[in-house]
Amino acid sequence: MGKKIKNVFLLLAFITPACVKHIQAQVNTLENNFYTQANTNRTAAEWEPAKGTMVAWPLALPHKLVVELAKDNHLYTLVENDTIKAEAQKWYDQWGIEASHNTFVYLPRGIDFWWTRDWGPSAIFMPDGKMKLADANCLYVPPRAKWGCTDALYSLFSDKQHETLESEIDDNTIVPLGKGLNLEVLNLPFINTGGNFMTDGLGTAFSTCIMVSENKFHQVPEAQYFKLNQDLQGINNYHIISNFEKMGIQHIDCFMKLLDEERMLVAEPPVNHELHAVYEQIIENELKKLKTVYGRPYEILRLKTDRYDGDKLAAYTNSIIVNKTIYVPLFQIKADSIALQTWRNAMPGYVVKGFEFALKDEPFLSEGIKEQYSSGYGWKSGDALHCRTRAVWDPEMLFISTKRIEKVVDSKHKNIVYTTIVDYSKKGLVESKAQLFWRVMGETSWRSAVLNPTENPSHFFYEIPYHEKGATVEYFIAAESKSGRKETQPRTAPAGMYQFRIK
Repeated sequence: MGKKIKNVFLLLAFITPACVKHIQAQVNTLENNFYTQANTNRTAAEWEPAKGTMVAWPLALPHKLVVELAKDNHLYTLVENDTIKAEAQKWYDQWGIEASHNTFVYLPRGIDFWWTRDWGPSAIFMPDGKMKLADANCLYVPPRAKWGCTDALYSLFSDKQHETLESEIDDNTIVPLGKGLNLEVLNLPFINTGGNFMTDGLGTAFSTCIMVSENKFHQVPEAQYFKLNQDLQGINNYHIISNFEKMGIQHIDCFMKLLDEERMLVAEPPVNHELHAVYEQIIENELKKLKTVYGRPYEILRLKTDRYDGDKLAAYTNSIIVNKTIYVPLFQIKADSIALQTWRNAMPGYVVKGFEFALKDEPFLSEGIKEQYSSGYGWKSGDALHCRTRAVWDPEMLFISTKRIEKVVDSKHKNIVYTTIVDYSKKGLVESKAQLFWRVMGETSWRSAVLNPTENPSHFFYEIPYHEKGATVEYFIAAESKSGRKETQPRTAPAGMYQFRIK
């Protein structure tokens, strides 16, 4: 997208100044007010409408988490054969997981089978609206690296440079997964390790620089990697940030979490921890300089973490958002309660659930897990709840993205809300149900209005007609498709809402 805009400006050199201003205004409107998929692919964000969550059996998760995943949405249990399926069903019956809340999917069991996040597929929506599963290369277990972006890669289980542990079976799982879920597969000829790939659903992605190193090792040069991401995943703005661990797999989901299109939650180590300065430098020198798809700096929230098991940091950002519930790993330390409250404050209206993982308390575990987690605890600083779960997105979702009004405006500001609504069911929107709801803080009832359409059938807007100084206005978007799907933005509205203050 950046190259296209650059070419436009080159042409403008031969146009009169008045025309230049007019065309620039049009470009700014397209760039800053609406998201437009146009003829590019779109990779879904984690918080978008999902049918449920994938987990692998035999389990490497707390059974209470699996029970909640099945109860809250739908469970997709990955099994290797009928014997494993029968074993899972026996335990599910004991735990009260209803058969109607679970779907078994047969897959070959590779060395990374537990870590559905890393080998598992993203959801990519094609320009025609069809959703496909992304089948990236997963040829070896994710490696480790030191701080530097050009440092050598190390195997997860060895200190020998450039040694790899091949995982060919994991590389062949997406096609049978697609058959089991009745979804087509889109081949991605590069490494796209899930724990180190985070997107806003609008063409922006984040990874640490070990992702680029992994692809170079796999003979995919940096420029080619970014071009493939743009062509196949619709990633027009790829933000590569510094590695944040002294030595580790450097997966970004243990450092930060995108909460929506314009907010991120970043871990905050104790001041006396050696990583505190590293995290702060990344925030100050990198994250604060980035702009959202709507042309504004990201709102950066902090999530305090603390030590466990010596000097390791509790990975509270390694949580998963599935529809209106957030599942958080807990580490049996005092910081657990603070982390849960931080999540609740950051995501109003969401149900936030925390899960401990003492291995001795589990009725059933995958063979070998106790050896791999010799401390007796199933979460690690670089491997927790998010790493072993993966959403199954709704192929016919009702997608909404909103450019919210600035948090503080003056009384003369045009308080226009711009929103993109895409009905991937292709059944069409219920026109009278594409609405904006608003009220002044302190009021109990909402005022509503049908959104104004534009020439683009996915773009809508509405100007909130209120300008009294000192007031705070609350608002949210709602829409409904003829498929029966109903969505709001924020997704938990009216419990969660947007707001702005008139100064």
